[in-house]
Amino acid sequence: MKNSLGIRAKHLLLIYFLLTFLISWTGLVFIMGIDGFTGQKEVPDNQIPLLFLAMCAGPFIAGLLVNYFENGKASFKQLITRIGKWKVSTQWYAIALFSAPLLFGLTYVILSFFSSKFSPILFSTDDLLFLVLGGILGGILAGFFEEIGWTGFATPRLRQHFNIGTTGLIVGVIWGVWHLPLFMDSDPDEDIPLAILLIIKLVTHLPAFRILMVWVYDHTQSLCIIILMHMSLTTSTMIFQPTTTKGVDIVVFNLMFTGLIYVFILIIYLCKKLITE
Repeated sequence: MKNSLGIRAKHLLLIYFLLTFLISWTGLVFIMGIDGFTGQKEVPDNQIPLLFLAMCAGPFIAGLLVNYFENGKASFKQLITRIGKWKVSTQWYAIALFSAPLLFGLTYVILSFFSSKFSPILFSTDDLLFLVLGGILGGILAGFFEEIGWTGFATPRLRQHFNIGTTGLIVGVIWGVWHLPLFMDSDPDEDIPLAILLIIKLVTHLPAFRILMVWVYDHTQSLCIIILMHMSLTTSTMIFQPTTTKGVDIVVFNLMFTGLIYVFILIIYLCKKLITE
């Protein structure tokens, strides 16, 4: 099936993903140079806001373009309708806003039984207000601009062909790989190979959390809720990131966090199933 521009629907997903990477990664290269992009030199702190905007621009611009390619102005109207759909059950707001901080907190509680070195940066920073406000602002920007593409376009199209889990894994892995240039710096202690560290950082908890996001969207059809959910995850990641920078500690933390996400998915799935039976 072709749209008014003659582009086959099955090709639009590929176009979306390619445009997302092209726009975001080109922006990163332009801002920090090829050495910064490949992790060969450290990125100055004053460039971080620009890098954040460049990354957000990818899924946002690509999402708008492919929506227009698909069905012109009608797609924009549908997108606005889904963003404005805020009248959903309170339980979905609770899951969207509190899943990430709850799971981060539980991860620290469990790991603290084994080592005292696992603590959130929230408790050790000298500028708590800056950390919290920066985390909230970053969460709002990432939630809105990224989900125009990831859920505003990619997720519904994939759900036409795949189940919730597979859709979440596909979007989640691509979402993780898309972050790659921001994590190219090697482990300072070199106790974990960079390739392993990147896999753990990028394609463990993000696909897991994306499955949860797809499940929530499947039940609400509300892009507003998913924007809030993404906002909560990004804010929590920035505020509750661990103070330890050792590669092995990062691996342990991410694997524990990922495992708890899957446990959480299983629990709410079973609870939802019991309620509806």
